[in-house]
Amino acid sequence: MILVVEDEADAARLLQYHLQRHGYRTRVATDGRTALNIALTERPDLVVLDLMLPHLDGFELCRLLRAAPVTATVPIVMVTARSDTTDRLKGFRLGADDYVTKPYEMAELLARVQRLLRRPPGPSLLTQFTDL
Repeated sequence: MILVVEDEADAARLLQYHLQRHGYRTRVATDGRTALNIALTERPDLVVLDLMLPHLDGFELCRLLRAAPVTATVPIVMVTARSDTTDRLKGFRLGADDYVTKPYEMAELLARVQRLLRRPPGPSLLTQFTDL
């Protein structure tokens, strides 16, 4: 199951539609707290994570998912309008496996999701670099 964490309803529906069209089961959470609860109880195969969320922002949610043993190795793709290098580096430092800026091409995002789901589980190589 892919957990889509997106507070913008149209964006969440569009992403969910395309993922399901490509054979993926999905769940949608529209805020960080709900997403954390779903992730901890259902352990998704991958999380597509917006950063600007109500109740718990995407950076903090990423940190909490990496800290919890049940979700520590779940791939996380940050999908956000925040395109600064500082934000990208922060995302990778916190454990994101990929970082995609909006607007994005759906085909590219789907290819990134497929690549991450094929990768063997384990910590992101980028999380090993603490100097970023």
